[in-house]
Amino acid sequence: MSSHTDKEAGQDLVEYALVLPFFLFLTLGVIEFSLLYFQYSTIANAAREGARAGIVMPNELCDQACLDAHVKTVATGMITGLNPAELHVAVEHPVADLITVIVTYDSGFITRMVAEAAGQEDFAITLRSASTMRRER
Repeated sequence: MSSHTDKEAGQDLVEYALVLPFFLFLTLGVIEFSLLYFQYSTIANAAREGARAGIVMPNELCDQACLDAHVKTVATGMITGLNPAELHVAVEHPVADLITVIVTYDSGFITRMVAEAAGQEDFAITLRSASTMRRER
């Protein structure tokens, strides 16, 4: 005579095999999007700090090209933890008193599974942040 527990001997293993892919996908998704959020927060902070550096002239001898170079240096210095080769900083002056700093970062997903679930055909994703501030006189 077989008991009731003999019939359910492999049930735990089957349930584990069915749930494991979903659990791994959820875990990898949280890790991937946490990394993207960290990268976006970093470039948003770089754009804000670059714009903040651009609203005050470092000295009276600094012209607009000097100021733009100073802004790019400050913004690039704020990217701890990111690849500097993938970072692009642009400085614009839409009107005389405004300065806009645009920071873009070419990032990507680590795993193919999460990239496909997010609708990306490749692993590349471009993060962009801009900050505009009024210059002091």
